[in-house]
Amino acid sequence: MPDQTNTITVTLANKQGKTVDTLSWSYTAPSLQEGNQYLTVECDDSNTSSLSNGLYTVLGNDVTEDSDEQAYMRLYDNDGIIRSEIPITSYRSHRVLFENNTMYFSISSTKIVGIDQTGYVSKIYDTGNYKLHHDYIFDGNNNLLVLASEKNAKTSEDKIIMIEKDSGNITELVDLIDLLPDYYSTTSLSDGAEDLDWMHINSLTLVDKTSLIISSRETSTIIKLDNIYSNPSIDYMIGSDNFWKESGYDSLLLNKTSDFSMQAGQHCVTYVEDNSLPQGKYYLYLYNNNLAVSTTRPNYDWKNDSNYSNAYYSLKKGTSYYYKYLVDENARTVELVSSIPVAYSGYVSSVQELDGNVIIDSGIAMSWSEYSQDGTLLKTFKTTGGKFVYRVFKYDYLDYWFQ
Repeated sequence: MPDQTNTITVTLANKQGKTVDTLSWSYTAPSLQEGNQYLTVECDDSNTSSLSNGLYTVLGNDVTEDSDEQAYMRLYDNDGIIRSEIPITSYRSHRVLFENNTMYFSISSTKIVGIDQTGYVSKIYDTGNYKLHHDYIFDGNNNLLVLASEKNAKTSEDKIIMIEKDSGNITELVDLIDLLPDYYSTTSLSDGAEDLDWMHINSLTLVDKTSLIISSRETSTIIKLDNIYSNPSIDYMIGSDNFWKESGYDSLLLNKTSDFSMQAGQHCVTYVEDNSLPQGKYYLYLYNNNLAVSTTRPNYDWKNDSNYSNAYYSLKKGTSYYYKYLVDENARTVELVSSIPVAYSGYVSSVQELDGNVIIDSGIAMSWSEYSQDGTLLKTFKTTGGKFVYRVFKYDYLDYWFQ
């Protein structure tokens, strides 16, 4: 624990689990560095045995990509005690990736680093003529796929780039203007905006070696892209047929199998393969912010869209959800198979399935919770500082810090 004298005990056991020896020593940990972002966490003292293993990794709350203010990742255990603080240059880290005992994460809007187990920065990737935002993942060859905005362009948050693992070379894979030109022509610059954020892509997840599923907050739509390395195309979309009808892309939409209220302003869409399902079927889970707003199509009437029965239209109050969809590509259908109501967060936020539980961050509410898969609340953590908690992911850090 920071700024306190800690007692550390190491126990040596034989193969039968019998204690052979113990060694204890004291260590006075340094104080935390500057910054008021989620320095402390409040939670109840409930039993932690039903929680998943790992450290809650609290990621970013500075929304300004060009900020020079130093930021931090802070890691908490199941009791809400801070266990590590990782300073970054600015902006925020969006997730942590692991490969060959190296931890990768963004340290600003233009750089991703790899840090080995000793703390040595072994890799530095620059985004070149682009700025990263919202998300990045490894592809099948451990190249980085990064959501990006082109510097000095008229639009933002509508491109995907690849950074080659070994060389650091950058390739633009997807420009959504090329895939949705008719819809793009219906959008307009938001009041006070410097660039046209007409899609606002906020997450990406790899389906197979050449396909991605991305999340568009601005259109409240989930989009599957095929052939991302050669000739990108849209396979399907999950969204409102009323919203897409005007621009003529409604034929790409999957059909709902029942009458449920669709996702609105969603974040953190994640693909889940299930070997018990036939080929062409799989799950997607997401944080359904449940805020139906499109600032680049201000005249669209979300309130009269029949696809939404319990969505909200402002940031003031509401209910957000964990959603889990069953997608059937063969039948071109989508089914809502699970949902959990959570604290309202019109923007940002995250969800993660881990060890049979669900970890849900309601970013603007400055809290995260862990649930069992049936929606039973296990524990809630609340913090303060800054604008919001962008994401909370839980990592076990095995083969990095722990064995």
